[in-house]
Amino acid sequence: MIKLAVMTLAGSLLVSAPAFAHEAHDIEAALEAYSGALASENVVEAEAWVLADGEDFTIFEGSGTNIGWADYRDHHLAPEFAAEGFDIDVYDWHGYDIAIDGDLAVATFTIRMEYVSHGEARERDAHGTAILVRTDNGWRLRHLHTS
Repeated sequence: MIKLAVMTLAGSLLVSAPAFAHEAHDIEAALEAYSGALASENVVEAEAWVLADGEDFTIFEGSGTNIGWADYRDHHLAPEFAAEGFDIDVYDWHGYDIAIDGDLAVATFTIRMEYVSHGEARERDAHGTAILVRTDNGWRLRHLHTS
């Protein structure tokens, strides 16, 4: 009886492991697409990877808070990207640790930044946490916290 239970559990893990790996790959691809859009300073492309309606997307960036994609786009990203003397050289998210529970996923990751601000070259390593939800269009960002 115990042997049968162990074999059943092992079989279910083997079936779910590839599904988890596939889901984790899709989540990582969504995070890479979003961060890649930011690296190229493309807010239109970034918007494709977030819940852009109303207040569905939130972000805590350092000590800042933006509620809603439009708030973040219009009051943070667009002004920053348009600022004289601001240029991103490297904006790389990596080292993902992903947990999935149904239609909800949480990812933690490391951020490497190299950029020019006010004519001064800067570099910084930071960390991020993302909450994503599964939509009809794939995984989309619901919340980000970077610091």
